[in-house]
Amino acid sequence: MAQTQETAQRRMARAITPETCGVCGGSDVAIDEVFERGLWLLHECARCRNQWTEGPLGSPRGPVARAVSIATEQQAAA
Repeated sequence: MAQTQETAQRRMARAITPETCGVCGGSDVAIDEVFERGLWLLHECARCRNQWTEGPLGSPRGPVARAVSIATEQQAAA
């Protein structure tokens, strides 16, 4: 229930503070909310179709992606 209030407060803040596109500066920006391991905001500029995301908001990020080390020739031969 507290999360619903936070979401409503964020929506109100977004309604008051207009988003602008970082590419063309257009102010006609559509915003969608997605809840996947936290709240994500998906933005799309109606003028130039630039898309960007913001999030996750109010939730810890998921597991960190880690690069696997590549085997050296000595390790591969063993």
